[in-house]
Order: sequence, then structure tokens, then C-alpha cells
Amino acid sequence: MKFFKNKANNLNLILFSCLSTILIFIYAPIFIESILYKQLDFQWSPSKLVFEGTNHYEYMLNGKREKIIGSQFGEYLHGLYVLLYPFTLLSWENAKIAWFLFNFILIIYIPFLLCKKFSINETATLIIIFFFITSNVTKAHMVIGQQSVLILFFLCLPFVSNSRISYILSGISYLKYSIGYILFFNFLAEKKLQKILYSFIIPILGLIFYCLITNTNVIRGSIQPLLLAYENHLIDSSGASIMPKNVFILSIFEFLNYKYKSLIAIFLSLLINFYFVYKIRSLTDNLQRLSCLLISVLVFFPHYPHNYILVLPLLIYSIKNFDSKFSKIYFFVSIYFLYFFRAVEIYIPSFLNKLFWTDFNFLISYLNSILLLIVLLMNIFQYKSEDK
Repeated sequence: MKFFKNKANNLNLILFSCLSTILIFIYAPIFIESILYKQLDFQWSPSKLVFEGTNHYEYMLNGKREKIIGSQFGEYLHGLYVLLYPFTLLSWENAKIAWFLFNFILIIYIPFLLCKKFSINETATLIIIFFFITSNVTKAHMVIGQQSVLILFFLCLPFVSNSRISYILSGISYLKYSIGYILFFNFLAEKKLQKILYSFIIPILGLIFYCLITNTNVIRGSIQPLLLAYENHLIDSSGASIMPKNVFILSIFEFLNYKYKSLIAIFLSLLINFYFVYKIRSLTDNLQRLSCLLISVLVFFPHYPHNYILVLPLLIYSIKNFDSKFSKIYFFVSIYFLYFFRAVEIYIPSFLNKLFWTDFNFLISYLNSILLLIVLLMNIFQYKSEDK
């Protein structure tokens, strides 16, 4: 037994050494590109404005962008800009380095944490971490300096630890409400009022501190993130209502002619999403539940490609249960979305557009949403054939 244990340890050490070497070659140029040219989504400049006493929501709603860097659109909830305070003490160049390193730690720690919680062996854990870190969506996330990895970490906490502090900290996921809303839906479907109250502590404190720092009325300030998000994504320069650029399951409203079609589409999509969450609550496997919740976010709410890091729990679940024929499907679907879906959305429509002289961009993106919806349905309505 000792011989086989040592042999397994040696294998893991060799695997770890090989993967570490590969990661160095992959992430060295990403680090250089990120620090020198990118990190344009990292919300440093809005947070900097906040700690100069300026309400960045009002600043941007008034059409000002002079002090805003890149695509730092500033539409997250107040608490995020308060939490980013330590980075505002650094110059923009040094803050980018610190944010990159912080995110790099998270993209290693999150899969490790989930694998440890759900009893994944060491070899499989190393492989999962490698898949996640080297995926195109994770690399894109690192280059542009997004916040989604941070949000994913706190959203996973209630599924890792059943403690009061986990529920309180999980409220940080609400700060990026386009993802974090699913945790609120989950607590609501479970009828866990205490969890909801705990999870609201940080967003509420964030709002209060933000308003104190910027001398903003709390009532007025509470709705400003949504007003800014609406202006950034759901109206054009003439003030007309437009659909989000990123395809989701009700993007078919694009072809309807309603004044507020984007808001109607998102509202209806969220209602359907809650119905699915209500079904998901009956799943007994916490890892499967987490996977389904995050898949539903990608199906029912518009997202940029970097947010497809949310398929990580599905990848872990598929490897843990790889003997199941459905898990094999989940594995290939998760690999597809981590590595290939963006290339498919770019190159296949480009080829078909030239071949048929029509626009296939929407269709291909919509088919990706349908694929995730099918995976979600397969998980919720487990086929009984495997149990027979």
C-alpha cells in the first residue's frame, strides 16, 4: 500500500511540475499584455472618484467620462467601489499588477476549494485547475481585469460552508447583480429568510458607506446603479430602447417593436429563471445545484464571454461523476464553453455570412444559449434510465 501511495504522490508531483511549467509560458505574455495594455474593466477609476468624494454614478449619468478609464462603466452596486478602496491607494499601473495577482490567486483557489469540498482526488483537482486556468474565457477575464472571478468565489461560499459568516460574505456576489441575483433567487426558493437577511448586510452597508463618503442621499443613491446600467446598455444615443448586445434566451424580443422591449424581455426572462431555480432547489447534490444555478444565469441573463467562467462547477461535477453518460456530455459542454464557444460565435457566422449573404451572428449565439438550456433541463429532470 505504501508503494502505491508513494507512486501516486510521485505522479501528482510530476503532473504538478508539468502543469506549472506550462502555466508559466501561458501566463507570462498574458501578464505583460494585461499590465501594459489592458485591465480596462477593472473598476479602479470609479472607485478612485468615490474616495475623492465624487458620486461616480451621478458623474457618469451627467455624461462625464473624462476621469473614467476604458470600459469601467461603473454600474455595479455601491459596495464594490468601497471594497476596492485599497487599490485606490496605488497608482493605476501598480493597481493593475495587484489586481492581476489577486485574480490569479482566485482562479487557482476557487477550483481547489470546490474540489476539496466535493471530494475530488488530487490528480483530478490538478487537471481541473489546469483546464480552468488555461481556458480562453479565464485568460480573457484576466486580460481585461474583470470582477467575475471575485463574484464567483463569494457566490460559492454558501455551498462550501454552512455558516453565518459564509452567508454574510456571500452578499458580495450581489454587488455584480447580473450574476449575484441567482443566489438571492436560490435563498428565496428555499424560503430561507435568515440567509437572505444575512446576505443583504454587505450590500446595505456598502450603500450606506458610499453615500456617506460621497454625501449622497441614500434613497436617490440606491437606484443610481440601475439607472446607469440602463443608460449604458439598454438605450442608444437617441434614447431609443435597444436589446442587450449579448444574446440570452429571450433575445428573440429583438424582432419585436415595443418601446421597452429590452426591460420586458429581461423581466420575463428573470421570472422564467426563478421557476427553474424553484425546480433546482430539489436537487440533493450541492455541486449539481450550484452548477445548475450558474448555468441558468448564462441562459436567462445577457453576459459577455468572460462570464462563462461560471461553467466551472459544471466541469467539476462532470469529472466527479464521469461514469455517468450524462456527465460525459456535461464535460464536453463545459470544455466547449471554456475553450471554443467564442471562436464558434466569431468564425462560423463569418463563413456563413459570406456563403449565404445573410447575418448568422445572432443564430449561432442563440444556439449556444439553447445548448446550455438543454444541459440545464437534463440536470433538473434527471433521466431515470441511469438508476434502472
